[in-house]
Amino acid sequence: MPLRTRITLLLSIALILMICGLIGLGFVRSRLAESQLADIAIAGQQSLWESLVADQAEDLMDLANRFSFRVSNAPAADAQSLETLIDSSADLIGEGVTVQLLDFDGDIIASNIPTFRTRPIFGPEALARIQAEGVAVGGLRQETPERYVIAGSAVALRRDGPPVVVVMMIDALRVLGDLSNRLGEPSYLVSLRGRMVEGTDPDLYARAAPSLPHRTADAQILDVGDRLYFAAGVPVPDLMGPPAGQLVTLRDATDSLSASRQLERTGVIAISIASLILIIALYVFLRRAFVPLETAIGTLSALSKGDLNELPTIAGSGEIRRIGEALLVFRSNALRLVEQEERIARQRRRQERVIKRQLERLAGTLDPEGQSAIQADLRAIISDPDGAPSADPVPAAGPAARPNEELAMLTEVLQRMSHRISAQHQRLTELIAELQAAIITRARLAGLEQELEIARELQLSFLPKPLPPHPEFTVDGFMETAKEVGGDFFDYFMIDDRHLGVVVADVSGKGVAAALFMAITRTLIKATAMMAVSPAQTLKEVNDFLATDNDQMMFVTLFHGVIDLETLEMRYANAGHNPPLLVDQASGEVVELPSARDPALAVVEGIDFTELSARLKPGTRLFMFTDGVTEAFNPGEEAFGDARLQRVVREAGVPGTDLNQVVRDAVLAFENGAERADDLTCVTVHIHEAP
Repeated sequence: MPLRTRITLLLSIALILMICGLIGLGFVRSRLAESQLADIAIAGQQSLWESLVADQAEDLMDLANRFSFRVSNAPAADAQSLETLIDSSADLIGEGVTVQLLDFDGDIIASNIPTFRTRPIFGPEALARIQAEGVAVGGLRQETPERYVIAGSAVALRRDGPPVVVVMMIDALRVLGDLSNRLGEPSYLVSLRGRMVEGTDPDLYARAAPSLPHRTADAQILDVGDRLYFAAGVPVPDLMGPPAGQLVTLRDATDSLSASRQLERTGVIAISIASLILIIALYVFLRRAFVPLETAIGTLSALSKGDLNELPTIAGSGEIRRIGEALLVFRSNALRLVEQEERIARQRRRQERVIKRQLERLAGTLDPEGQSAIQADLRAIISDPDGAPSADPVPAAGPAARPNEELAMLTEVLQRMSHRISAQHQRLTELIAELQAAIITRARLAGLEQELEIARELQLSFLPKPLPPHPEFTVDGFMETAKEVGGDFFDYFMIDDRHLGVVVADVSGKGVAAALFMAITRTLIKATAMMAVSPAQTLKEVNDFLATDNDQMMFVTLFHGVIDLETLEMRYANAGHNPPLLVDQASGEVVELPSARDPALAVVEGIDFTELSARLKPGTRLFMFTDGVTEAFNPGEEAFGDARLQRVVREAGVPGTDLNQVVRDAVLAFENGAERADDLTCVTVHIHEAP
């Protein structure tokens, strides 16, 4: 790169950095002002929301107190009597008000809407607080994933029975409407998962798509078509304290922000044009000033390459002119030196040819490789102009490099030839030893590979065969090992005509030891499960057997479930394994099965495993897997993780989709060629919908 270009580039970079700093300071100042306005708007929004929620909650608690008096004086407290009391209290319960009567166990006794369409609004924590402190609670609550409500409560004490918790609630959309009317802007309630649940203008929210943190207050400016919106979000607390969601408002700020942004863009464009003109002017000035120096540098470069035909141009004045005169003297001296070197080179080449012929005859006694090495030495020492370059050239300052010293060159070549012969003999000896060791190693490796292939085929034969078609369910699975043999396994089998057993397990470690331990565990599980339909008892018996004399300290994580095909109730036990996922095909909801956090099998004898149950619905998929799915890593050492797995399973909820294949493809795409560290196993049970 020419000097003038480097100077121009350096000054241009300094100018650009200074301009960028000024622009950055202006940008930061503008953003700080916007941040201060955002803090004021967020504080006002949060204060108004809390005031509206508190007022509405007080009204609902007052209404709950009045209704609790009727419940206390009701002749009976059974569900039918209380529902009749609710229906006859239209003077208290207005339109849009939902009533729930709960016991302190958290069950709904009565409600003015069907119980299958709702769930208890208060959990065990809230009910325990009401029972212990004897105080009513009220505030925001997320009743369902699709609805936020404002709730107020009271306790109805009965003389002839346990107390009843009276809950009154209305849709939070009413309060959102009041907030929007007072602020003059749409408002929304967003769940902690980032999904808009309630809103006064859902279409605008979908187009704006704000991305605000869900647990802290923040604001951002969004471009929606030709309009600019100021989005502000604050976390809103649940009536028990923790955040229940996020309150988001969208204010049309086009008029106030457009002028400011246009001014910023105009300033940046003006500064950029001025900077470009200044850089071009600087480059033109330096180009004209450096032309004579560049001419002298070009001549010097030609002389350095041996081109003595180019005459230096003497131009300019001062230092540049003196450089041209010095180049002219240098050219004359170089011409005389070249003539002298040519005379010496002709004499040296005649001597080298004689020595080379004699040494080539001696090199003919070596093998072809040794002959090639000696020929390379000859070319390096004698500097044969027609030969190929040597892989190990002689230093230019060596004795053989000086002209007219035939004896020194001959000594150097003979020393190298002696070294080549000794090295060749040593290489042959080492090669024979390495060849013998390689033959032995190859024979052992061939035997080991054959044994591993037999072990792999034996392990694959352990996998379950497809069950005959069944009208109630479909089950399938697959396993891919990280090595020739692995420690994962799965099984599914009919215990009797009514019960289906499923097993997914992962043995600690890899390789042949894990595969043998897996085979033992699989045999014990299936043999024990066929004699009893209690998963917890099956795990207890297998654990006691495996933990006995377990000197290698191996263990296995395992999930075992038994599905009643008539009631669709699944009883299961989990010994330290990844909890399976339940996929509701109709709603797309993915739920992780609860786990009792029992330890893995073969760790300690005498452990009683916890048995849990889950109700499966028609259309539900039970997806079981090993940690080879969630602990798969990409080249950046990032894990696949539970959250990504749930997202993949949720997005693959289309009927007829092979869920196992979808998860496998997602893991392979995520790994992106990275070496797999663990076995990959997936099993899916699909409960058929009623025809």
